[in-house]
Amino acid sequence: MSTDENTFKRVEWDGDQWYESDDDGPDGMPLRPLGSVIPEADLELLTLAAKAIGAQVEIVEGENWLSLHFADGSVVHAWNSLVHSDDAFELLVKLAQREGGAAVLLNSRFGSTGFVDVHTDAHHIAPQEYMLDSPSAATRRAVTRAAAEIGKAL
Repeated sequence: MSTDENTFKRVEWDGDQWYESDDDGPDGMPLRPLGSVIPEADLELLTLAAKAIGAQVEIVEGENWLSLHFADGSVVHAWNSLVHSDDAFELLVKLAQREGGAAVLLNSRFGSTGFVDVHTDAHHIAPQEYMLDSPSAATRRAVTRAAAEIGKAL
């Protein structure tokens, strides 16, 4: 693998002078959009899901994840249960602890068009996501939707 065509520039910081960054366009403006890059509907789901586990969200500018702030002062960075399977798993575990139990049912009797159900004991909700192309993505979304329904009820 050759790095001969690598256009990255070394940045030296001297005083208060501005230097071009690899993340900036030719006019010095950021290439990344300001604000959250998470779609509004997904941001609402994630915010409600965080509420269900006792967290408040902090939107991280230009990123597709959030930071979670808990009452005990702990912070979880780079959290997005719709994208990261480990975040969805931790969300399900925290839901089970708060709700007295939670279960995920993967129904694949329809092949690739099977669905995922998430049930919690305390709220008797069962958001259903069809697997279609990605059973993992459907499971993450079903878990997040279940948590969001609980967050809505709080």
